[in-house]
This record gives sequence, C-alpha cells and structure tokens, in this order.
Amino acid sequence: MENNTGKIQFPCRWEYRIITNGSCTGQSREAIAAIGSSEKVALEITSGESSGNGKYTALRVACEVASLEQARELARLFSQAEGVRFVL
Repeated sequence: MENNTGKIQFPCRWEYRIITNGSCTGQSREAIAAIGSSEKVALEITSGESSGNGKYTALRVACEVASLEQARELARLFSQAEGVRFVL
C-alpha cells in the first residue's frame, strides 16, 4: 500500500500569512497586489489580526500555484514589499 501523506499535488491553493508594519498595511497590500499582477497570479488578499498595540498587522494572501518553486518565489517577492516584516 502506497503512503501519500506529506506529498503536495500541484497545482494547488497556497496561502501566505504576511506580517506588516501596522502603519504600512495599505501600502503593503498594494505592493503585494502589484506582485500578483506582474507574476500573472490571481491573489485573494484579506486582512488578518493586528497586534494589541497595532504595531503589526497580518494579511492573508491565497492563490493557486503550479509548483513549489513558484510558491517560494512568490514568498521571496512578497518579503521584499514595502512594510513587510516577514512571510509565513
């Protein structure tokens, strides 16, 4: 019997949680949307939680990726967007 646990079937839906500086969340959202457009990837961007003092805000970004390499490249590009602290 074959064990398929842990294997990802591509294409698949991929989700990122992107932590931004609270004061730059709008700019980060616009920059992430622009990355999706330039990479020809339809992104669903929604607001996530904020830290108690509002210093950090999370954005949830979902899309369909064709490969693990594409998912990693998008994460790299998102991490370079203005106001982004880190990408999960």
